[in-house]
Amino acid sequence: MPTISPKDVASPLLPGLREQVRRLERAHTAQRAGRSAVPLGLPEIDALLPEGGLLTGALHEIEAGPTPSGRVAPHDGAALGFAAHMLGRFGEGTILWCRQPAIGGDALPYAPSLSAWFDPARLIMVTTRREEDLFWAMEEGLRTPGIAAVLGETRATDATAGRRLSLAAEKSGIPALLLRAQPAPPQSICTTRWRVISAPSPEVPGIEMLGAARWQVELRRNRFGTPSIDEMPAWLLEWNDETNHLAVVPQARDGSSGAVRRERLAG
Repeated sequence: MPTISPKDVASPLLPGLREQVRRLERAHTAQRAGRSAVPLGLPEIDALLPEGGLLTGALHEIEAGPTPSGRVAPHDGAALGFAAHMLGRFGEGTILWCRQPAIGGDALPYAPSLSAWFDPARLIMVTTRREEDLFWAMEEGLRTPGIAAVLGETRATDATAGRRLSLAAEKSGIPALLLRAQPAPPQSICTTRWRVISAPSPEVPGIEMLGAARWQVELRRNRFGTPSIDEMPAWLLEWNDETNHLAVVPQARDGSSGAVRRERLAG
């Protein structure tokens, strides 16, 4: 019978093996919870997500990143666009969007722009005065038949509200999204967390006009997927208005644009 020496136990292969076991356990947990996965339509990103996509019956958070001036707009276009892209991936049905006037001002999301991702006729907009009312509306939406996804705009840092949303989403099988204008609390139990920042558009030779919209996207939490030990994965994405297609800019993959931060990906 072969023996294992202390030297073998300290092998550099062990961290990788532990990570594989951890991934398998998490994937099994997700399957037992009855969750399915919906691809983002971005193979480079879907490869890292559990079952190749965004889990339904789960909580996902999208954070607006700071502009070059260091400020974050209450209604950040890049973060909102990425959230709308997610909503459009979750299939047919009604989309419930919950917000507060204090978060987005008096201006509602622009319907013609949202039509690039989903039919605005599917959208129900709920405006609340208080954070607790917003979370209550989201939970009720997650319990309502015919709802495809629920999104809430919030600045709240109450971890209890996030846990309640996560449990409600898991029970119903409906995805819940939180669109944040500031970082989420560190104790959040979301399945994925994304930070989205506007990136410079490419120059169009010979034409004085803006090129395609670009977003810098960081995957800051990937609970059931493939965590990275040394860094948070980051991509530069480009939106094509003619084809309504979002794609990864190849040369910016894995941080060649300097966007990747050397931080541990929360699991």
